[in-house]
Amino acid sequence: MYKQIMLLGILLEKPLYGQQIREVIETHHDLFANHIKKPTIYYQLERLVADGYLEMRREPVEAPGPGAAHEDRALRERDLYYVTEAGKSHFTTLLRAMISEFSPGFSEVDVCLYFLHHLSAQEACTLLNSRLQLIMTCRTSVARQMDTAYPTDAAHQLVTAHKLLLLDAEIQWLRSAIACIGTGSLTAIPDQPPEQPVV
Repeated sequence: MYKQIMLLGILLEKPLYGQQIREVIETHHDLFANHIKKPTIYYQLERLVADGYLEMRREPVEAPGPGAAHEDRALRERDLYYVTEAGKSHFTTLLRAMISEFSPGFSEVDVCLYFLHHLSAQEACTLLNSRLQLIMTCRTSVARQMDTAYPTDAAHQLVTAHKLLLLDAEIQWLRSAIACIGTGSLTAIPDQPPEQPVV
């Protein structure tokens, strides 16, 4: 559902063609860029058109050329996507539903934790430490982005603050799990780790 919200939300700002949509996602919604690739964009656009939520119109727009002529901008025919009235209604319905609902889920690591006993405590701690370092690097990057890329954009600040809190919770849990596994007390991992400043 979030992919449809992203596409409809972008197109509510103004009609765009496919490549422009991809560029907006990469430039302004980069937290999602790895999850909404070009083939996914076109698949979702086709679905939204088929469902009557978007209208596609072939129009001349200033656009780059194909391949080697990419830098050559000229008036070219492109399929622009317009949000229909049904699309506006669908967007607000999805938006309200996703903001107000919660679906508990799990990550891939949750499955692995069930079988952690197949590894030595030392190896388990080493692997979890590797995960911890990756998450801390990610957190540093997200925090930097919050301070530099969108310092005055309230929507980006809200999204980034949410992401940081989730990363902080994962960091705290990992530190606690590593400490408990390292002391041989795997069953003593608290469900609420002690507050630790994230650095």
